[in-house]
Amino acid sequence: MQRPNFRVSVIIVNEKEEILLVQHKKANRYYWVLPGGRIEYGESFQDCAVRELKEETNLDIRFVSVVFLSEAIAPDRSRHIINIYATGQVLGGELKLGDEPMLADVGYKPIYELEKITLYPPVGAKIIQAYKEGFKTLTYLGNLWV
Repeated sequence: MQRPNFRVSVIIVNEKEEILLVQHKKANRYYWVLPGGRIEYGESFQDCAVRELKEETNLDIRFVSVVFLSEAIAPDRSRHIINIYATGQVLGGELKLGDEPMLADVGYKPIYELEKITLYPPVGAKIIQAYKEGFKTLTYLGNLWV
């Protein structure tokens, strides 16, 4: 039985109103994504965000809060991804591209140009709107396993 994959995507906006993005390449296609990745079994949202940002961008971050959720379900039901979007704050490190084979580039792009960028999932407009509204947040209650 297949199960959904859970992915944490981190929204980091600097003081110049630029958002941190990572470019992926698949075959001859290039597109941008928010930095982040798949949650490993037993890993919290926060731990996943911190680990993935380090792997993809070499930056040390602080997980701030979950701002929205989305799903991506393939029409043929072959893939089901649950995306958790969170804000983060850079604490240190020097920006450089990680060494995963699908990574093509990393950098900051003007946040108000997100809708002009090939971004997957296509959440540019939602991010711009949430940014303008100050990222009103969902509350993350942490691990509630008893």
